[in-house]
Amino acid sequence: MEMTMDIQTVKLDLIQWLAGLQDPAKVSKILAVRSEIEDEENKTGLKPMTKEELIARSIASFKDYENGDVIDIEELEKEYL
Repeated sequence: MEMTMDIQTVKLDLIQWLAGLQDPAKVSKILAVRSEIEDEENKTGLKPMTKEELIARSIASFKDYENGDVIDIEELEKEYL
């Protein structure tokens, strides 16, 4: 398959191919690859925040700042570097 095809076309082609796949061993191999990819993606531990989560985090950070519950950069550098 040409990689010059746009990603949507490639994905649709894969969907059609998967829909016709009958060999359980091949399906298992594909599931194993999917699991590896998902594991790699999850290693970062990062996930997008919702708008509500971002706003709540901002409010909490501002409250910490107002209450003086902060550490200046020099202290952080001493502790972690």
